[in-house]
Amino acid sequence: MDPSLQEIVYRSLKEDYAAGEFSPGRRLDVQEIADRYRSSKTPAREALCRLMGEGLIEPHPDGGLRLSQYSGQRLVQLYAWNMSLLIGLVHEVRLSVLKRAIEEATPSVLHPTPVGISRAIGSLFLSLATATGNEFAILSVSNLNERLHYVRIAEVQDFSDAEKEVRTLTNLSVTDLQKSMRRRLETYHVRRIERQKGHL
Repeated sequence: MDPSLQEIVYRSLKEDYAAGEFSPGRRLDVQEIADRYRSSKTPAREALCRLMGEGLIEPHPDGGLRLSQYSGQRLVQLYAWNMSLLIGLVHEVRLSVLKRAIEEATPSVLHPTPVGISRAIGSLFLSLATATGNEFAILSVSNLNERLHYVRIAEVQDFSDAEKEVRTLTNLSVTDLQKSMRRRLETYHVRRIERQKGHL
């Protein structure tokens, strides 16, 4: 197998994943992926295995693969971990660094589409992690963003104020930015945790 071809398929898959090109629950077939990216089955299979290792796809009950399904208690736990991690990171970052991280993640133009809002939230959370300079925090938040990407896309339909949430999370006009940011992050996540608990 040509390693560079496997890498190309993998990167193309990740780009399409981030762009919201896949449908949650729909079966992904290795041959279909190979055809999509003009490769043989081997590099397509290897690329899919990497995404499975990252928690982005999982086996489909009818064979093949699908996007990982995060719901119920599993999603509650994912949100809780994301919240704890981000609040802890904000607590550790100096005020000037925190402010710069938020400024850099604030979109000049917020695309009010489900994918646009999901990307804006992910960009902010990753910027908070990057501000710490901790490579493990960056990797963790990056992976959590990817796992939650399609969940966030679907949420936009449930939360009519999703665009306003982004603007609230990136608002710098407060007296105590660190305290306010921790409270905003908690509010954002608890809202989603409670919604999921209501469905259990």
